[in-house]
Amino acid sequence: MTLTYMQDIYQLKKKVKILEEEFVIQDDPVPSVKDQSTVTSNGIEPIHEILKSQVLSLYSQGLTLDQIARQSSLTKEQTISVIEQQRLRGE
Repeated sequence: MTLTYMQDIYQLKKKVKILEEEFVIQDDPVPSVKDQSTVTSNGIEPIHEILKSQVLSLYSQGLTLDQIARQSSLTKEQTISVIEQQRLRGE
């Protein structure tokens, strides 16, 4: 019975470790809905950094602007804006 108990504990610990790695537990609390819906002065929601990285990655892979816009769920104009901002930074 003890051996079975230890095997069960081992399996549970293994599963918990996998779940922790998948969900990457963060110390920061989840931002409120009000913070997430921040709108810039021109009335357009800012583009999240993850989306910007995705756009730049797809662009460096040689995809067309239409393909990038479709895959990133942005408009073609937003896609162009992200790429131009990166060019202005000189990167």
